Amino acid sequence: MSQHKETTEQQQIAELEATIRSLREENGRLREKAKHADSANKAKSDFLAMISHEIRTPMNGVIGLSELLLGTDLEDRQKHFAELILTSARNLLSLINSLLDFSKIEAKKMVLDLTPFDLTDMLLETMELYTLSGEQKELQVLTDIDDRLAPSYIGDGYRIRQVIVNLLGNAIKFTSKGKVSLKVTLINRTANTDTIRFEVMDTGTGIVREKQGQLFQPFTQLDGPAKLRHGGTGLGLSICAKLIELMDGALGLNSEPGEGSTFWFQLRLPVAAAETESRDTTRCLNGGDQTEDQTGAECSYTILIVDDEPTNRMVLRESLERAGAGIVEAEDGRQAVEQCLTRDFDLVFMDCQMPVIDGFEATEKILANAADRNRSIPPIIALTADATMDTRQRCQDSGMIDYLLKPLNFDKLKQVIGKQLPDLQARIQGRHVIGRDNDDDTDQDGMIINRETLEKLGNNIGNLGPVITVFLQTLASRFTDISRAVEARDADAIARAAHTLKGSSSQFGAEELSGLCRRLEEMGRSHNISQAEPLLREIDRAAERLREELTRLGTGNSQAST
Repeated sequence: MSQHKETTEQQQIAELEATIRSLREENGRLREKAKHADSANKAKSDFLAMISHEIRTPMNGVIGLSELLLGTDLEDRQKHFAELILTSARNLLSLINSLLDFSKIEAKKMVLDLTPFDLTDMLLETMELYTLSGEQKELQVLTDIDDRLAPSYIGDGYRIRQVIVNLLGNAIKFTSKGKVSLKVTLINRTANTDTIRFEVMDTGTGIVREKQGQLFQPFTQLDGPAKLRHGGTGLGLSICAKLIELMDGALGLNSEPGEGSTFWFQLRLPVAAAETESRDTTRCLNGGDQTEDQTGAECSYTILIVDDEPTNRMVLRESLERAGAGIVEAEDGRQAVEQCLTRDFDLVFMDCQMPVIDGFEATEKILANAADRNRSIPPIIALTADATMDTRQRCQDSGMIDYLLKPLNFDKLKQVIGKQLPDLQARIQGRHVIGRDNDDDTDQDGMIINRETLEKLGNNIGNLGPVITVFLQTLASRFTDISRAVEARDADAIARAAHTLKGSSSQFGAEELSGLCRRLEEMGRSHNISQAEPLLREIDRAAERLREELTRLGTGNSQAST
């Protein structure tokens, strides 16, 4: 009996072991299938992003040439055809942008840009456009914005606007008579966060309940005459849903056939700190009274800007000169040391990575020379695109008292200057963020030029034409530096050259080129440059696309200045 029991137990153990082996084998097969599925999905997203980028370049050309054509003397029939070309091209570019957003969301590369923005102003500006669209269809377009909204919130204003634009556009498109309205309501307020509800209401035909859930799925449209009349890809609402999810919000739809539709979403937005700056009279050291709104007046501050990239120097110089500071420039650390031997500076902005003498060594020499000669010791601010703790510590160890990340955030520039030169701080243009607080989220899937970034740059420095000219003049030489480094298989030189072009191109929101340069810089830093040559060819093509776009922008006075 005991022997039979033992035999039974052994059989059960053997069966369990066989089952475990089978499960392990099945898990292995499932993991392999999942890996292939992930690989296929990534390949699909990468292809979608690549082909979208390739289409954008000729489409920008078509749009630009159509706009130029419409600015010439045309017969009515020719003008009508040109307007149709421009409308079709813009519609196609909108589709391409949707595909890019969708591919980024699919690849989990969509990143929010959380910065202060004026929600009420953004809403009013957006509604101005749709009031005109509504009038063309004889629709009333109404706005109801809660006057309890805070002056400024922290969030991604661009993406919030994108959602509102999509919902308003759909409402006007699918409403033949009656009205479309936007209602924005503060529904809850805590110490520093507001919960805000956005509602877009229309008097269209409405949507049956069983079809409503399908609207937020990608590439989905409702059947019927409306689909035939209006077309589209069915991507817009899917992207909206993903963006609201990314912002930890909620989105929904209330609709009944014949009673119109209400698309709504809710967000919790932190209230931005109140502006502490005053527009009162500011006194410069030379005794002259000025207000923040005045420009061109002289002030006795002298600032040294040290950077080997002319574009970076020019962006910073234009902002500081508009505030009234005197500017001296140096192209490398050795020139900076020599400048500080002959005169005193109220502030020094020091790039960290430069030829001849880098910023760290130059800072140490400047401070040592000042101490030896009993001269005034200038406060030195680091300029760097490297946000790592190691670099920050090295800046501090060399004697730099603060740092600014590139591309510049002009609000942070104001803060840094305010610690050293408070009289100058209030007269520097702010509240326009250039790029992001760090550039970790810039990648090769970005657009040729982020127009919002370019517009904000113009708001800070004025006429963009001269800056574009300087950048284009140096673009070829910067690419040559990279090419020579790749040809020489010099990993350190590759990293340095790619870093320089990355920094200057990011000032314009050139996401595609700066993202590719970032990849090449990382290859150089890791001394893994086996794929440097293929990447160099991509950089060459991206640089040419950027050159074409900036040349077009730089030749139009209305676009090159703000």
